[in-house]
Amino acid sequence: MPPIKHALLGASSAARWIACTPSARATEHLPEETSKYAEEGTRAHEVCESWLRTNLERWTLLHRGSLHMTGGYVGDYEDEVPPEMCKAANQYVDFVHLQWGLYLHQPEVFIEQEVDVSQWVPGGFGTCDCLLIGDGILHIIDFKYGQGVPVNPERNPQLMYYALGAYALFEGIEEVSTVRLSIVQPRMQEEPQTWEISLADLLAWAREVLQPAAEMAWKGEGEFCTGPHCRFCKAHPACRAWKDKYGPLAGFEPYPEPATLSDEELGEWLQKLEGLAAYARDLEEYAQQALMEGRTLPGWKLVQGRSTRKWTDQDAAFQQMQADGIDEAMLYTRTPITLTVAEKMIGKKKFAETMSAFITRAPGAPKLAQASDPRPAYDRLEGFKPEED
Repeated sequence: MPPIKHALLGASSAARWIACTPSARATEHLPEETSKYAEEGTRAHEVCESWLRTNLERWTLLHRGSLHMTGGYVGDYEDEVPPEMCKAANQYVDFVHLQWGLYLHQPEVFIEQEVDVSQWVPGGFGTCDCLLIGDGILHIIDFKYGQGVPVNPERNPQLMYYALGAYALFEGIEEVSTVRLSIVQPRMQEEPQTWEISLADLLAWAREVLQPAAEMAWKGEGEFCTGPHCRFCKAHPACRAWKDKYGPLAGFEPYPEPATLSDEELGEWLQKLEGLAAYARDLEEYAQQALMEGRTLPGWKLVQGRSTRKWTDQDAAFQQMQADGIDEAMLYTRTPITLTVAEKMIGKKKFAETMSAFITRAPGAPKLAQASDPRPAYDRLEGFKPEED
């Protein structure tokens, strides 16, 4: 996977800056945030890329539809991949292989392909996880490893952005009439989701929606607008539009510009906001129960959650797999017990006497707390010292 580059008006943030045009400049100089989830997602994408490249070479040597792999897909550092990530990568590669086989003629496949969208978006570019093109069909396939929010490909700005870039890349080389957009999100959706749009409609969206919004966002013009797109906005915690919308719930009086809160205002905001998040959760739980009872809440509905597969008879299934030649050792994973379980097995006193040489304690991550909290303040230069038992 090449080093990650970011455009001011990039594909992954397109839903936000289309809906809230000034947010692009408002977040321009804010530091990039990282988390274990982001690092996990990056690793999962690397695995998918590696496995897809390895298996694509195999597919092209065989007749379409004649490839059968009983052991799953393989690639670099397979032994180092966690089981859940391995399963997700398998599903991604399997879906790409399925789509590859649906073309009447073998399509061109491009993996981690950078595309230029500057025809519609100033400085716009992005990188497609996978794109297939042939038979008049351009297919963009995007892998998501997150499990917090299900992503729908229908009118998805990020995928439509990629599709425009891919169209521009092949304009005059490949004829395109149909565009397919797919999301593979194994930890949220049992099956990949696909949506189709004509090239004419895609180009109309680019002219009527994307380009006007991009021009305003590039100039930092427009009105701040709150909504679901704010979820991953770096300016969200100090956004003036959010304070104006939700401030009255926390006892705020209207404030004039600027677009972001000062440090003093932010401290006051947090004080008055305490308890509001918990109230919102309670409200959601109550609303869900109301809908379960058959009541109608304008603007809200219940949807089916992610379905999961499970064995009806695991022992019988494993016996059948062994009969099919799968070694019994391959059917189980061995995981170490936790420190807490070990302490209970040995006894707290003996555990402290015999195991202390094998244990270290990592300091906890910094956590926001009120000034009245009895714990000492975190020293960002020296960090925390581990607490004693």
